[in-house]
Amino acid sequence: MNNGEENKTPENFNSLSRDINNLKNELNSLNEEKEKWFNKKEELKQKVLGLIKEVKILRKSKDDSSVKIKKLKKERDNYNQVVKENISKLKITKPKDQKKRVNPNTIKADIEKLELKIETEVLSLNNEKKLMKEIKKLKKELKEIKQTSDDSSSISKQINEAKKRAEDLHKEIQKEAKESQNGYEKLNSISNEIKKINKEQEAAFDKFLEFKNKFIEKTKTLEDKLRKSVEYKKKPKVDKNRKKQSKDQKYIEEKAKNVEEKLKTGEKLTKEDLIVFQRE
Repeated sequence: MNNGEENKTPENFNSLSRDINNLKNELNSLNEEKEKWFNKKEELKQKVLGLIKEVKILRKSKDDSSVKIKKLKKERDNYNQVVKENISKLKITKPKDQKKRVNPNTIKADIEKLELKIETEVLSLNNEKKLMKEIKKLKKELKEIKQTSDDSSSISKQINEAKKRAEDLHKEIQKEAKESQNGYEKLNSISNEIKKINKEQEAAFDKFLEFKNKFIEKTKTLEDKLRKSVEYKKKPKVDKNRKKQSKDQKYIEEKAKNVEEKLKTGEKLTKEDLIVFQRE
């Protein structure tokens, strides 16, 4: 028996079958691990895509906030300019010498006294003209004071309104800036999270490739074993045919000897003997 025939013993065939079963079990385990890491990679990938969408929303919100803050600052600065200009106007309307400021009620009282004097006293024409001239001067002064007071009040009102609007806008800017800062911090946090998940995703992909390569190698080994198993299964049929042919040949040889003996002794040949004789 040569080495090829020795390797094809039943014991070796049983060992081969066990190897095939073990390989199938190993492949199942490797496939489970391979799919587990692939699914993990895909899960992390989807998580990253979700975070990227969130980042885009935050960036757009931050850009919109920057545009809004710029607009609010411009509007606030305009109101501050109105305040500055009106303060300058208010300074112009005030008398340069504060001591010359007269109470309008005092002027009104002086006018009433003079009018009463004209009505109740007997005055010379010259004195009456003087009093009338004085009354006219006081009334003009009162009118100017009233006008100045009205102008000052109007300007002061505009200043107060502009100041309040500027303050409200400043508060709105601060609120918007705070929200923008919070968005910026959240954006940084998500960016760091994406980096972390990407590393995990790369690690999961490496594990997937590791088990995939092992799976491929084991598959090749299994294919080789299965090919050998098929060869084993074919062998018994070949051996059986060979044994049958050998048995038939032996039978023919024995029959041929019997035919030769009959011919020597002169015995009558049967039909089967004739067939054997013809094969010879």
